[in-house]
Amino acid sequence: MSLRYCLTLNFKDMKTFYRTSLPDTVKYNGHTYQCNVGMSGAMNMNDTKPSFIAKELKKEGRYAVLVKVLSKNLKGKTDLYGHAYEPSVWLFTSTH
Repeated sequence: MSLRYCLTLNFKDMKTFYRTSLPDTVKYNGHTYQCNVGMSGAMNMNDTKPSFIAKELKKEGRYAVLVKVLSKNLKGKTDLYGHAYEPSVWLFTSTH
């Protein structure tokens, strides 16, 4: 089972996009999503699960999608310790 498949299973409540650069907005299912830098940073620092954030936003009538960004130059490359580079995870929320 590949790592990408495992990550998709963990975020089954949210749509996950894979990109090589960070977009300004994402359009999905008729909604426009913008990057929420504050929530993305807090999610990474506090190890908050994206599915929990999605449930809280749903209570407010908003939606969220994940965008995972990994540069083309880093695909298939490893760091000094032999670990593959992982994508940065960004949370995009609907605009209301």
